[in-house]
Amino acid sequence: MENNIIMLEDEHGCMIEFETIDVFEFKGVTYFALLEVLPEGQENDEVLIMMVEGDIENEEAELVMVEDEKQLEEAFNEFLRRDEEMASEE
Repeated sequence: MENNIIMLEDEHGCMIEFETIDVFEFKGVTYFALLEVLPEGQENDEVLIMMVEGDIENEEAELVMVEDEKQLEEAFNEFLRRDEEMASEE
């Protein structure tokens, strides 16, 4: 995935750009792994994991924060596993 930019609103109503670095299904839930787009020269290695809530087929879906710590940890570990797998294939 390259240059898949989405805009999300933070808790203060500000729009923030994120690059989608992975979309994956895990335990029946679709997750997005995102990196905040920062000004040139700044690097970001903090991955944000969000999940899809609602029906994607009917365009009634939205990205929401993963509130459950265990679920978030499991989803993040799945993202890391997938990232390592993709790196080893290159």
